[in-house]
Amino acid sequence: MGKFSTYKRFLLNDDISRYEPGKTLPGQKFLEEIEHDFIEPTAKFLLDEPALQLMASERCTDEQYFKVLGQFWNFERSVGALHANWLLGYKLGPNGEYQEVEYMEVRQIWEEFKHARLYEDAVLRLGYLDSRWEFHAHPFCQLIPEGMALLNFLQGMSRYPIPVRAAANHLASEAPFIGWFEKAGRVVRNPLVAGSFGAQVLEETGHANIGRYVVMKYADTSELQAMCRWACQMTLDYTKRFGIALYDWLQKEEASQLAVVEQWHKRSGKSR
Repeated sequence: MGKFSTYKRFLLNDDISRYEPGKTLPGQKFLEEIEHDFIEPTAKFLLDEPALQLMASERCTDEQYFKVLGQFWNFERSVGALHANWLLGYKLGPNGEYQEVEYMEVRQIWEEFKHARLYEDAVLRLGYLDSRWEFHAHPFCQLIPEGMALLNFLQGMSRYPIPVRAAANHLASEAPFIGWFEKAGRVVRNPLVAGSFGAQVLEETGHANIGRYVVMKYADTSELQAMCRWACQMTLDYTKRFGIALYDWLQKEEASQLAVVEQWHKRSGKSR
């Protein structure tokens, strides 16, 4: 066995036992550790996140609202596709293990795409775009590099055991944002934008509870628990970098760069 090998997390044979004394925490205790060490500190940090404070102020511009909605729209759709991809790779155990997880994933796929539709509706009702097809090619709706890095990491979780996936996505990526969505629904000054955030609280809570259930039930070896800790820490690091980069990007006025086509049509005397 290699010095840094983690092969045991994939095997259940004579060389490994569940609940190794002194190494493996009982499921409830391990979940409490994850909540205390990763979810609660991040949730507290997010309540003072600068992009949320910006949207809660009168100085937030239409361009900044649109950029936030565009980023969230892309990420929600991508996460929905990510869960669909995970679902294709599920393998049930000999006694039907993970079947209930499949059922929960199916529901979450639909809800992620529904959340993306909330952002679409807000953008269209605010008059930022003319039609839904524009989202797919608009520069503001393409994930910034730090958002793409977070998404790429979560996509890579498809190579890991199911409880490690749940720790990364449902716990580290979803659970800390419940308070953020609830607060955004109250304090964001634009009512359409606030509503698109606030409407997700119940379902985001459900997604976090999927993670709690899966981790508590299936992260049952010391190796799996160690990998869950690592996955949570990495996800939270990527999430914080995304948030910082998003706020920095919001400070840049870039809408004028997209007016080139309009100016060309005006100079040429042609209608668009």
